[in-house]
Amino acid sequence: MSDAEDILSGGGPKLPAVKFANIGDTAKGKVTEVRKTEDRDPAGNIKTWPNGDPRFVYIITLDGTENIWARGQMVNAIREAAKTAGANTLIGCDLAVRYSGDGEQKKAGYSKPKQFVAQVRAPAAAASDDFFQ
Repeated sequence: MSDAEDILSGGGPKLPAVKFANIGDTAKGKVTEVRKTEDRDPAGNIKTWPNGDPRFVYIITLDGTENIWARGQMVNAIREAAKTAGANTLIGCDLAVRYSGDGEQKKAGYSKPKQFVAQVRAPAAAASDDFFQ
């Protein structure tokens, strides 16, 4: 459903977000939708970069059943995987994203940033068995 259709239908289905709570947690499935929206903090305020530009988050729907909210290092991992797979779009591709570990803590009081690895299989290569078993 397009953004234009969403506004008329009440925003579309509310799908659960993948949590990636523990190292090794993996989400995989066929990408059915990708949306880009302004990222917000828990209070609902738009997150911005130091120069005032808004931060964005990509909402990737897998199999029409769950969403991955991709930002930061996860976006980089997905981009690299898509490039390796020769994919020029994620729609219709199989995507696997795994929480692979924690990065270096940059500031006191902040959590260590989560690190991710990803695999993308273009539709023609989807029959392969080597997909984050």
